[in-house]
Order: sequence, then structure tokens, then C-alpha cells
Amino acid sequence: MRKPEVDDQIRQGAHVVLLQPAFLGDAVLSTALLESWHRRYPDHTLSVFVRKAAAGLFEDHPFLKEVHVWDRTGWQKYPRLLGLSRQLKRARPDVVINLHRYASMALLARQSGAAVITGFMGGTGLHTGRTKLVSHEIGDGRHETERNHSQVEPLLGPWDQQCDVPRLHPSAAHRAAASAWPGGAVILAPASVWATKRWPAEKWAELADACAIRNGGVPVVLLGGKGDAALLNRIAAQCKVAQPAVCAGELNLLGAAALMSEARAVVSNDSAPLHMAGAVGTPVVGVFCSTTPRLGFGALPGMVSAGRALNVEVEEAKLACKPCGVHGHHACPLRDFKCGDGLEVNAVLDAMERVSSLPS
Repeated sequence: MRKPEVDDQIRQGAHVVLLQPAFLGDAVLSTALLESWHRRYPDHTLSVFVRKAAAGLFEDHPFLKEVHVWDRTGWQKYPRLLGLSRQLKRARPDVVINLHRYASMALLARQSGAAVITGFMGGTGLHTGRTKLVSHEIGDGRHETERNHSQVEPLLGPWDQQCDVPRLHPSAAHRAAASAWPGGAVILAPASVWATKRWPAEKWAELADACAIRNGGVPVVLLGGKGDAALLNRIAAQCKVAQPAVCAGELNLLGAAALMSEARAVVSNDSAPLHMAGAVGTPVVGVFCSTTPRLGFGALPGMVSAGRALNVEVEEAKLACKPCGVHGHHACPLRDFKCGDGLEVNAVLDAMERVSSLPS
């Protein structure tokens, strides 16, 4: 590995701020940069800027100084942003790493006064002239963790799929909360903001039943947020053999991560729990319906190459309509949902058994 080119503007004990106010899964993946930066510059002070829904990921974090939280709800999100901009400027950061590709964070980075600013090309003309921009092309063959790392490669060295990975840090209190739920379980995370990312409920029930039949004594937990309770209970009611525990918002984000860290395997849609499982090193299977791992948001490449993670989908070659978008839709544009209905339970079950210690 070549030696990183240390920028002469980055002083000893520098203050570095990471901007990523996107969705929860994006915030999880961004933690890879925190880990990589702290490993390379352990004397630096690190802070993050995230949306309110993701702030819980950084609770009791072992080496973060501050978590700047942006409440993006309602029309007041922009006045709140101005207040946070002033707060960030007062913090006098030396480095701002902007992982968000839109105008709000470009403006925030510009007004921060940082000597070193990095960002992604395109999407806004508000980047300052001194911002070091790199390309971000979804579907270019790179995982999102690699694309993010490209901003700091001159400072940290080339991306390493085994080392430059996201990490979550549940505390003893989070682990204590998780201990109230079955340990050594198979965790199924069937929810998603986007309907076309959700594998059908009856498929999840079939998968839970298959786990109960093939892995007798292994408990099954249906995991989601408070707003997912109706979906999780509907899946549990459809089970014919399994008696899954339903955890719908009873654990906070790091409590859920702590529970995942004790699981035999996690199965998730293309959504935040897929990345959370990877960030605690648990074997994981990503279920992709309308989207595809080729976009760069699948299971961590290092875990896939180590045989501890797999992505499962109906192949793009078999569906001319796939992927129908980067994020998904609230309903299938063609009204047939072949990408979800056509994904067989056995394919997911086999992937689980390949990546975990579950008997095949």
C-alpha cells in the first residue's frame, strides 16, 4: 500500500467534520470513514452532521466529539439548517468531508471556514472553489463505501474492503436492552420506506417457517421500528410453524445493532438493517427486489468475499424493468412486481445457510 499524501493544511489534532444527512442506511455506511480516519489520525477530533432519524447510531460513540443533528421535518428545516451552519462555523473545523450530493450541504461546507473541504461532483453549483471534488456514479461497479473513501484517498490511502468498513458501537446499556430478546437468533428485517424494496409479507412468513423446520431450536425475531408493527405482526400471523418474536421499536437503533451482533444471521431488504448487520460483523443476506446490488448498496464487499454475506435477487437479465429506480417506488410501476414475487424463498434460505453456521 502506498503512503498517503498528507495535506500540509491538516495539522496535528485537527477537527474533522463528516456531513451525511441522508437516509439511515447511508449514515451507517458513512461510519466507515470515521473508522478509517481515526485509525490513520487517532489524535484528530471527529464530529458528524446527520439527520435526526440517524442520530441514535452515534449515541455513546467512543471517539466522536459531537453529533450535529438536523431535524429535516417541515418548512422550518431551512431555518434550523442556518442555525446549525453558524454552530458548525463556531466549531472551527479544519476538514469537512461532504458525502451529501445536494445544495444544502455544499452551502454548509462552504460556510464552515474549513481549510480542506471534499465533496462529490455534480448536483449543485454551490461548492467553493477550494473544494476537492471526486466523481460519484451510482452503478459504476463500486460499493458506496468505496465511493465515499475516494474523497479521502489522498489522505488515508487506497480503499481496502477488509479494513475500510462501517462500524457501530453499542454500549453496555444497549447490549443489556438487547439481552431481553432471544440471542443466537435468525433476525428477519422485512420493512423498508419504499414498497418496491419490500419482499412480500407471505415470503417472509414462508422463510420464517422454513427456518423453524430446518433449524429446530433457533429462534426467529422479526425486527423493525415502531411504525413497522403492523407489517411484522401480519407476517407473524401468517406463519404456520414458526413463532417469531416481534420487536417493533422496543429497541433503539444501537439496541437493535446489539441484538444483531448476537444473531446467527440477519436477512434484510435493501434497507438500513442490511448495513447495520454488516457494521457489527454478523452474517447477512440482502434481499433485492426493485433495486440491485450493482448500484453499490449491497452487502459489504469484504464480507461477501469472505463468505459471510450474500445478495439475492431476480437477475436483471430476466427483467427488462429492473432496476426501476435507485430508491424504489411506493408501488410497482408495471403493477406486476415480478422482481419481488419471482424471488423464491429457497434462494434466500440457501444463501442464509451458506453465509452462517446454520445447518444446511
